Amino acid sequence: MFKNSLLPEGKAAGVVTVILRIVIGFNFARFALSFLPWFEGSANGPGVADRLFNPHHTYGFRSDFIWLFFSTIAIFFAMIASVPSFKGSHRSRVNFYLSLAWVAAYVIYVLRCLFTGVLDFG
Repeated sequence: MFKNSLLPEGKAAGVVTVILRIVIGFNFARFALSFLPWFEGSANGPGVADRLFNPHHTYGFRSDFIWLFFSTIAIFFAMIASVPSFKGSHRSRVNFYLSLAWVAAYVIYVLRCLFTGVLDFG
């Protein structure tokens, strides 16, 4: 028969939910740290994140920025996948709202990086 959700059901759904929520939690912790100049740095000087992730540049971007970018894409697709079972599943509603909150936070993070000079394209 036709399933209501694009996400797995049963125990697999529990594992996917736990992984999704851990990734979102990790990303929110990184987002919170971005507001601390000693961690994120500023246009005037580097922070702890620059010293931690600077050796791992990928095409000019720090590895933590790359992580946030690709994990946000995965979180966005998980959010879309939870829409079909939104009405019938409390787990899907929580996952959807957590994912939506993270996508909004990521947009704020990128805009903040652009306007504070932390992310500079030259």
